[in-house]
Amino acid sequence: MNPPVLMVNPNRMRPPIAPIGLEYVAAALQSRGFEPVVCDLTFSEDWRADLDSALGAVHPMAVAISIRNLDDAYFASQDFILEKASEIVLHCADCTDAPLILGGVGFSIAPEAVMQFTGADFGVAGDGEEALPDLLDAIVDGESAVDIPGVVFWTDSGEAHANRAAFCDPAPLPRRRRFVDHPRYFAEGGQAGIETKRGCANRCIYCVEPCAKGGSVRPRHPEQVIDEIKDLLEQGVDVFHLCDSEFNLPPDHAHAVCAAIESAGLGGRIRWYAYAYPVPFDLELARAMARAGCAGINFGVDHTVPAMIRQLGRNYGPEDLETTAQACRDAGLAVMFDMLLGAPGETRESLALAIETMRRIAPDRVGLSCGVRVYPNTPLARKVWAQGPLAANPHLHGATANNDHLLRPIFYVDAKIGNGIHRVVSELVAGDPRFLHADPGQVEGNYNYNENSALSNAIRDGARGAYWDILRRME
Repeated sequence: MNPPVLMVNPNRMRPPIAPIGLEYVAAALQSRGFEPVVCDLTFSEDWRADLDSALGAVHPMAVAISIRNLDDAYFASQDFILEKASEIVLHCADCTDAPLILGGVGFSIAPEAVMQFTGADFGVAGDGEEALPDLLDAIVDGESAVDIPGVVFWTDSGEAHANRAAFCDPAPLPRRRRFVDHPRYFAEGGQAGIETKRGCANRCIYCVEPCAKGGSVRPRHPEQVIDEIKDLLEQGVDVFHLCDSEFNLPPDHAHAVCAAIESAGLGGRIRWYAYAYPVPFDLELARAMARAGCAGINFGVDHTVPAMIRQLGRNYGPEDLETTAQACRDAGLAVMFDMLLGAPGETRESLALAIETMRRIAPDRVGLSCGVRVYPNTPLARKVWAQGPLAANPHLHGATANNDHLLRPIFYVDAKIGNGIHRVVSELVAGDPRFLHADPGQVEGNYNYNENSALSNAIRDGARGAYWDILRRME
């Protein structure tokens, strides 16, 4: 057995979300002869003291730190989460000579820029189940890591360099989840995440999923998913959120997972939620999901105006949204439509039409995100750079200065709407409770899950499920 590897979860968002990626990578390290020791700072009252204690007790050969988010992706709050994680990285650097290795979805969005920002020694872009053990083997053997897929390292000239991201077959993912305290996460976070596949083949202009998780879909065998559900059930967790980018793509895999859950007799023992693409989706799949225990689906519809849908890189129409919503209603599933307002080409007229169409379709809830976060390495980022300097761009809001890597929160709101998008949307919504609006003037009741005390209190009092559904049931 190699010396221990300290695996740090720096994510302190509330409600807390169990670090699924860290857990999968810890199991992979264990299978390769390393001793993973998890230091979960989520529940720390004094994270510095807890981290010092872990470093002193473990004396690790390396410290692996998972970066889940760069920010909270909300124009209304603009919480720069990476800055808080960077404090933890710097503290580790002060306390140990062991190499510091970053990974996670947030890191993989812009690995070289995050390395520069934090000063970590190495990184792993993409999946870590193979790349991190390979990197640790190289460190143990005193060999170079420059040829390992997914590894990010410093060149002799002092620049961070990222090898092509590593995306592995998810088949070997563990079927047991025992590295973090799932009962506590369930008590304070209200759900547990599970992957049935990885990657996304869609090319939405704003989305980081293909960059961070891979541009092709890599499914797990349904029986692996069943074993993982059973293991979490043994720990008292019976409400889940499927972390797939889009559960229904491809549809045959979604049907296979639902059939496996039903065949295992779990449909009546669990409740779960999923993200899904508006098309293809029909009553047959909706009913299969309901029989398997699904309680609700969050569709990232983004918009209802055809020109805006195309502008965002999507490929459906408002009539598809009506069909999808009706299929969910007929199957008894709660349905949430998430919208993304303010993208290039948005006008007050298109905003009004989008809200009017949503009222007619009448999903159970509509999430309204005002302003489109411009993330690095996306088509929207390339469009923004083509428009010239950030500070001179009338469409941009947030960190427009000293933000060339787009790590700090920066949002696109078409200049035809300007700074007043929250006010305009609030007027259009007119207090309709079906619309969840991230309004900076309504911090306690808004749609931003990050540090949402009303949501956290509801979970503490026994509410379980997807956060949008908990908010829906609170009213």
